[in-house]
This record gives sequence, structure tokens and C-alpha cells, in this order.
Amino acid sequence: MNRMCRLSEAEELLSEMDFSDVADDIAKTEEDTQLIVSGWWVFLPQLNLQLHKGILCNWDEEEQMFMPDVAVTVVYEADADRTEYIYFEQDGMTAALYNWLNGRLSISQIEALKCEIIVPEDGE
Repeated sequence: MNRMCRLSEAEELLSEMDFSDVADDIAKTEEDTQLIVSGWWVFLPQLNLQLHKGILCNWDEEEQMFMPDVAVTVVYEADADRTEYIYFEQDGMTAALYNWLNGRLSISQIEALKCEIIVPEDGE
């Protein structure tokens, strides 16, 4: 299922959607941290970027497993391998993109960007 909208609308739409049947991906695992990203994403054609929601996990010695720590937004070039993200930040999509772009676009310009919410079908 794909849906076109403005980035300013995307996070609200995403909060109302059910992704329980969409598998997440592991983007990075290091000794004491792991980054897990959503299997769905928001594609920004004007910037050729994809935004994923993610969870940064830390190793818990007591539990002997990675435990969720903070929610993040992860920025990728379009069609990049999930291990090749270019930026992540503990913030929403608009703020994370604004910070990554380092002021090259204003918040209002970023919010007005056309985007496509992409939810892969089973097996994609």
C-alpha cells in the first residue's frame, strides 16, 4: 500500500496506520548498540531520500539482550541498503530532516515536500 501526501501530514497518517504485519530490519549492530528500522518508509522524491522510524537499542548485561532505548528517525538515500543509512536522530521526521539538511531548506519548505508512504506487500 502506498499513499501520497505532504511530509507535514505523513507522521499523523503513520500514527493511525497498523504496521504489525510489516517486518522491521536491523540496520546496524555493534558491541553494545543495535539500530532497528521500520520495514515501511516515507519516500521524498524531490530529495531522493527515504525516512524510516527506528529504535536505538542498548545491550543490557542483566538481560543479556538488546533493549529499546530511544525512538529515532533514520535518513537513507533512496533504494540504499538498510545498513547504509546516512543520518539518524532522536526526533520526528521533519526536525530530523531539517537538522540533516543543515538549514538548506526551512521547516515550512520541508513540511510542504511531497512524499509517498510506502508499505511493502508481503514478500517484497
